[in-house]
Amino acid sequence: MYYLLLVLLYPISLLPLQVLYLLSDLFYIIVYHLVGYRKAIVMDNLQHAFPQKTEQELLAIRKEFYRNFCDQWIETIKLLSISQKELNKRVTGNWEVFHQVDAKEKNTYALLGHTFNWEWANVVCQYNVAQQFVGFYMPATSEAFDKLMIKARTRSGAWLISMKAKKAMQRLEGVRYIVGLVADQNPSALQHAVWLNFMNRETAFFNGPEKLARRAKAAVVFAGINKVKRGYYNIHLHLLTEDASHTENGFVMQQYVQFMVQQLHSQPANWLWTHKRWKHKRS
Repeated sequence: MYYLLLVLLYPISLLPLQVLYLLSDLFYIIVYHLVGYRKAIVMDNLQHAFPQKTEQELLAIRKEFYRNFCDQWIETIKLLSISQKELNKRVTGNWEVFHQVDAKEKNTYALLGHTFNWEWANVVCQYNVAQQFVGFYMPATSEAFDKLMIKARTRSGAWLISMKAKKAMQRLEGVRYIVGLVADQNPSALQHAVWLNFMNRETAFFNGPEKLARRAKAAVVFAGINKVKRGYYNIHLHLLTEDASHTENGFVMQQYVQFMVQQLHSQPANWLWTHKRWKHKRS
């Protein structure tokens, strides 16, 4: 099944992005207007997140979100063949933040969110840093799809480590690394979650990123992704601390949530609103 997916999708990835965006426009019509995929969930999330906005404003954000959502998938397919030169042209960033941390011989935990296009951002990072970029991920249910995503995500030399792998951190021993974590997803174990106010609702976050960074005495960097225009992104790296062990317990996640709130207010249509982010309630 993996090779069938590759045979089907790789030729599509070779098409120019201008053509692929026409496919994205078609998918938008199907997903938004015909199927209506999770439209009610998206609107409910937006209404809670932006209570000050009018219904017309929220509908405009929702439409723009679905366009970005479809672009995300098309751009992820493009990862199978896009050149390093082209990707570096389309995704820029203040990579000197990582260079400065590396010069101080510190490992780094880079926390980002489900802001588009996080897939491109994770791949392009390895092209621009000396450290080993490592992404922790949850394997997909489909083994074939999971294998295809690993191929796309590791094409720049980045490592992927399954969150289900035992002793996963052992692979990082003796390596100067940047661990990239999409830290705004639902925690799997609520009993270990930290509850913080996020977009006007009490929200559970897994505190693993902070614990790992404190244990490793690593630097913590927040990565914000700004969509410049269609197919072009800028990554803003913000150094929170050069040593997380020197911060008070809970500080990293509190600052991360504030950072993500700023991201969502800056570009409200550029976050994964179809995600059932607030399905958990504190018991």
